[in-house]
Parts: sequence; structure tokens; C-alpha cells
Amino acid sequence: MKKYLLTCVVLFSGCVSNYQSTTFYVKNNANKPINFKASVEKLSSMGPFVVTQPFTVLPQDSVLARYVKLRKDAPPTAWFTEFIIFPVDSVRLNDPKNADNWVKTIDAKGKPVYTFNLAK
Repeated sequence: MKKYLLTCVVLFSGCVSNYQSTTFYVKNNANKPINFKASVEKLSSMGPFVVTQPFTVLPQDSVLARYVKLRKDAPPTAWFTEFIIFPVDSVRLNDPKNADNWVKTIDAKGKPVYTFNLAK
């Protein structure tokens, strides 16, 4: 019985280690406020469902768009199911669907932090 329990604990801890806390910030480096909405897929006992949240990012500010545990090898398309930026006059916007537009850094705890600059 002890051997079985130890095997279960080892397998479970191996699965958990494949996931890490990941933070996603959206930064507005323009001189005008920018609005966007982001959708994520949530899981519940009833099954998966999509949650959409609107955001307003003030000039020269940033917002926390998502904090989640993701697989270490999760592709960029797994971050948000939908990400819509509302146009602003005379502001050129970056494409959030392009993984190259998300800048990856590491925080003090060694966890990944991704930052997306809304304006070019």
C-alpha cells in the first residue's frame, strides 16, 4: 500500500511540475487610452466555458490581463481564446495573435511574465 501511495505521489508531482504560474500584462505606450477585451477558456465541473473581460489601459500604464498556471510548453495561441483591441485614432496597434509581440521576461521568483505592447 505504501509503495502504491508513493507511486501516486511521484506521478502527481511529476504532472504538477509541468505547469508553472505565468503572468500576462498588457501595456499602453501610446498617449491615448486604449480599450480591449480578452477571452479565456475556463474549466469547471460542467465543462469548459469562455469568459470575456473588457479592459481600459491608460496612457503609459499597464494592466494585468491574466495570471494562470500553464504547461511549460504551451503555445502562444493557448493564452487567450480571443483578444480584440478597439481602434484608436492615429494609433498603430500591434497584433496580439503574433507571438513575437509578447515579450517574455522572468520575475524575481523565476516565473515567466509576458508583456504585450498595444501600440507600435
